[in-house]
Amino acid sequence: MKKFLFVCGGTGGHIFPAVAIAESLKKMGVTDITFAGRKDSMEERLVAKNWPYEYITAEPLHRGPFLKNLALPFKLSKSLVRAKSVVKKVNPDVVVATGGYVSLPIVMAAGRLGIPVYLQEQNAVAGVANKFGSRYAKKIFVTSDEAASFFPKDKTSVFGNPVRELPKADSLKRPAEFAEGKKAVFIVGGSQGANGINVKIEESIKEITSRSDVSVVWQVGVKNVDSIQGRLGNMPNVSVRGFLDDIYAYMNYADLIISRAGASALAEILAFGKPSILLPYPHATANHQEHNARVVERAGACLVELDSDPNDLWNKVESLLFDEAKLKKMAAAAKGIGMPDAADQIAKAIMEKESV
Repeated sequence: MKKFLFVCGGTGGHIFPAVAIAESLKKMGVTDITFAGRKDSMEERLVAKNWPYEYITAEPLHRGPFLKNLALPFKLSKSLVRAKSVVKKVNPDVVVATGGYVSLPIVMAAGRLGIPVYLQEQNAVAGVANKFGSRYAKKIFVTSDEAASFFPKDKTSVFGNPVRELPKADSLKRPAEFAEGKKAVFIVGGSQGANGINVKIEESIKEITSRSDVSVVWQVGVKNVDSIQGRLGNMPNVSVRGFLDDIYAYMNYADLIISRAGASALAEILAFGKPSILLPYPHATANHQEHNARVVERAGACLVELDSDPNDLWNKVESLLFDEAKLKKMAAAAKGIGMPDAADQIAKAIMEKESV
C-alpha cells in the first residue's frame, strides 16, 4: 500500500481539506499517512494528536514593502533543507498539499526528488504557494472554473472543496433555539466572530426582533458575547452564542445562513444545500473570499453583501425568508454546486492515478 505525506498549515481553510482527504484515504485502506507542518502551530494542534507528524519550517511571502522579502530566499533555502530531510525520512510514495506557504518547501523538495505531488486549491483565486508549486504537481484539484484558470489545463480537475464527513441529517437533533413553526436564521462568523457581520446584525436587530415568526441563532465569537448580549438585553427570538460545538445541527435546521465566505465554511454550507447571504472578509489575501462568494452568487445559491456596502442585510433576509419558491431554488442551486463527497472523490482519483 502507498505511503502518503500530507502538508498543510497556516489556516483551518488549508488544514481541514487535508484532513478530510487523509480520512478518505484511510477508509480506502491506506494506513501509512504522515503530516508535516510547523511546530507550535494551528496544524500541529489540529493534526498531531491523530496522525504521525513531522516538523518543518516555513516563511511567508509578505504582501507589502519589497524590503520585507529580502531575506526570503535565504529563509526558503533553510526551509528546503529541512523539507528535503523530512521527505527522505518519511520516504513517501505520494505527497498531497493543500496550499498555504507552509506547504511550499515540501512540494518543492518532493518535486525535485521525483515524488508524485498532488495539490488541492480551496479558493476561487489560487494562492501563491499552489501557483508556484503547480510546476511540480502531477494533478491539481480545484473547486471552480475560475480557480482552474490559474493552472495548466491538462493537469487540473474541478471538484468540490473537501469537508470532514458530515453527519446524516436524520441523526442531528433540532436545536432548542430553533422553535418549530418559525423560520430559522443561523448567523455564523467563525470561532472568533466576524466583526463586519456583527456590526450589521446589531444595527438591524430591532427589525429582526420585531418579527415573532423568526428564530435567530447568532454566533458572535467568544470574546464578543458579554458586550453584545449586554447591549441587546433580553430578546426572546434571538439567541447569542459565543461558539457552538454542534454547529452542524444549526446548519442543518436553518432556513437561511449568514456567513463569511471562507472556503471551508462555504463548502459546508453548500454540502448541506443551504441558501445563504455571504459577507466576504474584506482583508482576505487577494480578496479571495469575495471571489468565492461571487462564484456561489453566479450559481444562484446566495446573495452577497460587502462590509463596505450600505447595510441592507435584513432586507435581504426578509426578501428570501418569506419567499418559499426563492428559498427552494437557492437550496437546489447550493446542492448543485456542493460536493459533500469531494474528499472521497479526490482520494479515489489519486489512488487511480497512482495504481497505473
